[in-house]
Amino acid sequence: FEPLPQILKNVRYRSGEPLQADSVVTAIAHARERLGNAGRLVIRPSGTETVIRVMAEGDDRGLVLEVVDEVVDAVTRAV
Repeated sequence: FEPLPQILKNVRYRSGEPLQADSVVTAIAHARERLGNAGRLVIRPSGTETVIRVMAEGDDRGLVLEVVDEVVDAVTRAV
């Protein structure tokens, strides 16, 4: 077992469904495309807080951090 670099960031929001915004959907699709088969991306709302959890892992720590930051920025702008 060889652990991969993993980044998890949380984005607070007040109300609504930020994951439904077109800009967020586009950012998620772009992030998945950039990671390809070299990583994975998990984005979900928390079940207990008004927080969107953005997690990615992959072979390249720099790429993982970039895609997480891109999605976090898109969610932040949408809230």
